[in-house]
Amino acid sequence: MTSSSEVTPENFVRAVQMLYHDQDATRKKIASEWLLNVQSSLYAWSLADQLIRMNQNSEVTCLSAQILRHKIQHNFDELPVEHCKALCDSLLDHLSRIELTRNTTVRVQLAVATADLALQYVGWEKPVEDVVEKLKTSSEHMLTLLEFLTALPEEVNTSTIRIGENRRQYCREKYSNCGNQIHEILIFLLQVNSTHNELLFIGILKCFASWVNIRAFDENLILTSSLLNSVLDILKSTHCSNELHKSACDCLCDILELCEDYQKYWPLAVYLKQQITQYFIQPYFQAVKDENLD
Repeated sequence: MTSSSEVTPENFVRAVQMLYHDQDATRKKIASEWLLNVQSSLYAWSLADQLIRMNQNSEVTCLSAQILRHKIQHNFDELPVEHCKALCDSLLDHLSRIELTRNTTVRVQLAVATADLALQYVGWEKPVEDVVEKLKTSSEHMLTLLEFLTALPEEVNTSTIRIGENRRQYCREKYSNCGNQIHEILIFLLQVNSTHNELLFIGILKCFASWVNIRAFDENLILTSSLLNSVLDILKSTHCSNELHKSACDCLCDILELCEDYQKYWPLAVYLKQQITQYFIQPYFQAVKDENLD
């Protein structure tokens, strides 16, 4: 089973079972080394995709999604150009399968893998539109859509993506000009979150911050956005959860970083200063009184 010539779904499943559940340290090491050899091989592309599609159990599917993401990030040059479209279609299908994306780890790995493919596959002209089109059919896809939209601007600047500087700069410019489109999507998700799902709310704020970081939104859009109002309302509140408060705080910090370019963002800086000095003092002292150090 340790030979790379025996790379089959059955052997992969057995290796995962051995890695996670065998009590013998030597056997666990053998399984780990075999799985690493699989990951470094050309077989990994089709095998990982097949195992994700099979979704036999959470451990196998999680590791398969991780391997596929790793291959796209680090070994994209192995993939023949004529196979890129098929991989793209396969990832979109995986993202649309709710039984897969209910698992947070699988959802994140697939979203990042899709974002990484969008940055490297030159033939994929409209990744945002295609993912939205694929996932707009069900409210259960909202978190998956947010994971992808959050990962896309983050991955543009990560060093793990092996793309040339010209391609990277092209992607930066392309996606930094998507601000209005992304804002419309986030506002829609905010409005349809009628049940006030906190996990979805946190995802919206993280996604907003991710696009703020690549300066995708102009000042007036931020100033008039209900997303900014939501961030400020959360930080004024003394009753929200620590997780929601942290997401809002992180988002505001990213927006405040824009104001370092005060000539470009002066009205935004003035508005935020007024909001902070006028409304944030009372919640701060209330938190101190309640010994809420978080």
